[in-house]
Amino acid sequence: MPLTIKELHDILGGELYDAKNKENNIINNFENWFPFIHNKNTAYISPNKKTWRRFGRSPNAKEGNEYIRKDKEDLGLIITEHYVSNMSYKIPQLVVKDSAQTLSNLAEKMRIQYKNPVIAITGSMGKSSTRMLISAGLKDYMPLQNRYNNNIRSAVYLLLCKLIRQPNFAVLEVSLNALNAVGNSSYLIKPNIAIVTGIGAAHMSTFKDILNIVEVKASIFDGLDSNGIAIINKDTLHSDILINRAKENTKNVITYSTSDSNATIYPKSIEYNKGFTDITVEFEGNEYTYRINSISNGMVENSLASFAALTQLNIPLQKALDNLITFKPFEKVLNLKEIKTSKFRVNLIDDTHNASLPAMINAIKAFDTQTKFFKGNKIIAIGKISDLGKHSRKLHLQLVNVLENSNADYILCMDDDLKGVVTRVKNKHITWYSNRFLMEQDLLYLCNNDSITLLKSSAGGTEFPKLAKDLSNNLLTYQKDNSNSSLFDGQSINGRSYIIVNNNDYKIIEQYNSENSSTIEGLGPIFNYLKGIDDNI
Repeated sequence: MPLTIKELHDILGGELYDAKNKENNIINNFENWFPFIHNKNTAYISPNKKTWRRFGRSPNAKEGNEYIRKDKEDLGLIITEHYVSNMSYKIPQLVVKDSAQTLSNLAEKMRIQYKNPVIAITGSMGKSSTRMLISAGLKDYMPLQNRYNNNIRSAVYLLLCKLIRQPNFAVLEVSLNALNAVGNSSYLIKPNIAIVTGIGAAHMSTFKDILNIVEVKASIFDGLDSNGIAIINKDTLHSDILINRAKENTKNVITYSTSDSNATIYPKSIEYNKGFTDITVEFEGNEYTYRINSISNGMVENSLASFAALTQLNIPLQKALDNLITFKPFEKVLNLKEIKTSKFRVNLIDDTHNASLPAMINAIKAFDTQTKFFKGNKIIAIGKISDLGKHSRKLHLQLVNVLENSNADYILCMDDDLKGVVTRVKNKHITWYSNRFLMEQDLLYLCNNDSITLLKSSAGGTEFPKLAKDLSNNLLTYQKDNSNSSLFDGQSINGRSYIIVNNNDYKIIEQYNSENSSTIEGLGPIFNYLKGIDDNI
């Protein structure tokens, strides 16, 4: 339902400027990031540095008005707290007291007038992938969904504003911030279908305990009416609490599981293949088979959540399931890629998009589904899970059992939080590294022909993603002649290195293995030991 500038003025209040003879111009889209504006039917809601702080906007972010190009003509309306002067063209401006509140009010108005299904998804892990899977299933209907994985409160409210375009479906990914920061936004979203993909250790630096996180995630069900549908991962922590909270709001609760046959949605079979998975589900007397381009149990669970949602939308179900094959995860979400070096091929699973404890465990188990397809070394390289606060070292210890039982030949760990894991894992070649450069040297050596390596960590708070980024390129130039040696023997050879220099002209007379040497790092402790003897320490 497009609105004229005059109608928007009547709804939002404020003072309207530069709108003479333009009051009836149509607005059918809204943006709060100026570079995405490309036509005169779009209104720019300018983020204010102070009022948008309650949406979690960084105090260092610029004023929204500073992003406005003064010479831009293809712009329909500016909604701002401060009039923008010296525009090259007379663009209508609606000056309001509080642009953050205006965004909230507009989101509420647009949601009330929208009558098609709204699907809202939250969870400690899997919410982006589930949103993208559902949208892939609905691709023939051009659903509205989040841009990238922008799921904070202001982004969700902007998506609600975009309901003015009357999409066939809206699929909204909702973060903890959106549910918790300034009241429960589920009352504004009013989802027809609400999904919780899972509960896990994430954001523990800002929450008292995991039950606090369960409470916030479960609040997404509060926006459902009695005819709404709640979809819950029965395999997740505290699923009983989620189910009970959902039943307080609706009688329609659907569960899904890969391990509990009593769940509403339970797969008849799961077949892991090289780089993809086939899933078969029986539902209401019919059997459905579909394929996803991913390799983890976690992604299978996300596809079951998507299956559950798609069954409720009055669309041809098998056609929607066939569309799931078009789903592509984010670049660094269990992304299996082959690297062709000068001598052999290695395979990397890059999963450094982000990490919670369940996501880390899921990645290791996904790695296990793929190892049978590769003949070379099986390697797990991990950095820490960030944002776990004081619980970090204790929570990381939950990785011990899954690493011990993994199919890895070698396990490489970085960051202090993983030291305790390394000392407790038994019967595995496992090593802790003080920095990414030392780890990379061993990774380069271990990545032999037809090897497979999992690279997993949080996206921030660790140097590990830089290692993952550099490894592909460094593999292309790495020279390794001792590929049949053990790691210790091979790296010992790398440690044998020398350069003979003429002291008169400083030219190198002779050198051996200077490129791949680890000599200096290896000699460091010896130098300290000898100095300690000299100083009688």
